[in-house]
Amino acid sequence: MGTTDEREAELRYLQQLFRMFGRTQCRGRSPLYALLSETVAEDGALLRLLLETPAQQRRPSLLFAAVNHLVRARPDHLLAAYYPIHGGRRAVDDEAPSAFRAFCAGHRDELHDLLTNRATQTNEIRRCFALRLGVRRIARHWPGPVALLEVGASAGLNLHFDSYAYRLSGQPAATADDAPVTLTTTVRGGGPADGLLGGLPRVVHRSGADLDPVDLAGDPAAGPWLEAFIWPEQVRELATLRGAMELAGRRPFPVVRANACHDTARLIAEVPGDIPVVVFTASLLSYLDAEGRARFTDQLTTAARDRRVAWLFTEAPGLVARTDVAAPSLSGPLHEVGEIYAVGTSLRSGSTRVDEVLALADPYVEWIAPARTHDDDFSWAAAEGLHPAPENHRAGRTG
Repeated sequence: MGTTDEREAELRYLQQLFRMFGRTQCRGRSPLYALLSETVAEDGALLRLLLETPAQQRRPSLLFAAVNHLVRARPDHLLAAYYPIHGGRRAVDDEAPSAFRAFCAGHRDELHDLLTNRATQTNEIRRCFALRLGVRRIARHWPGPVALLEVGASAGLNLHFDSYAYRLSGQPAATADDAPVTLTTTVRGGGPADGLLGGLPRVVHRSGADLDPVDLAGDPAAGPWLEAFIWPEQVRELATLRGAMELAGRRPFPVVRANACHDTARLIAEVPGDIPVVVFTASLLSYLDAEGRARFTDQLTTAARDRRVAWLFTEAPGLVARTDVAAPSLSGPLHEVGEIYAVGTSLRSGSTRVDEVLALADPYVEWIAPARTHDDDFSWAAAEGLHPAPENHRAGRTG
């Protein structure tokens, strides 16, 4: 457990982590989680519970998912009344924190088991907007068919990105035959949205990789665990996830167990033929330390010696700026930003590199702001309210 000073430092870090999560991720999106983030930060018993789990497991998203997973099976508990996804109708009030603390105390052993042994498995399918934008941009550089490899794929739902329908700011943007779900986002910032529309290159090979891949077809517990990462108020998102899971169950693409820092080059090499391989990541960098991020990009560079490789990322720009990506915009106001995401591409072929930031986006792509020009540094974004002023920037974890 470490010394007393080390334990106190860990407690302070967790307090800051939950407060930042509530402020940057939950405010305006989940009134319940915004309140409960502060509740956890102030509750010694809950913080000590987290300290009993492996360091990489001490995430707000994982704690709230574990509670959500248990609440689902206990609809008569007072806490369930605050979860519209479980039929609750009670508005967030002053009793919610005490209900949360009581629930956690009453199910402490089950929470400890989930926090220790289950992986964070977020499946924000709305990030397929970023995937569409990036794949279309890559096709302008390298016309023709492509292969798609998602690293950190979980259940591989994003691999079906061209089977979904899309709406931009309330208007139909792209359709697919018999689309099981419709994804929606809002365009902000005044940049051109044409890259989010229209046709896509033919994807002739699709696969995913994950440290703990989700087997929707073979594991009956997999679906409910994915649903636990839907936030209490997100009734529509729950329906979207279920539609996407149903499609993936009928038409699965392979998702293999692999480590992004060690196996990516091998997985790229295993793609048949010599077509470009698009490696898609969303929030991967927030799960890696500085050494891990360097190892991952080294894997891309190694693979690009033998074929064309495009890294398509939806990541915190402050973390991308600490990789080998040399997009000019990352040296400007975005260099320290961690509260929003950058959507970009890094095209690698031999010694040739083309790096671009194509858009900024909410981490869950509830809005997307395309670049206004080819070399946009997004200096306008703070004035548009898309991220805090530069002196308040801090790259960090949002996953």
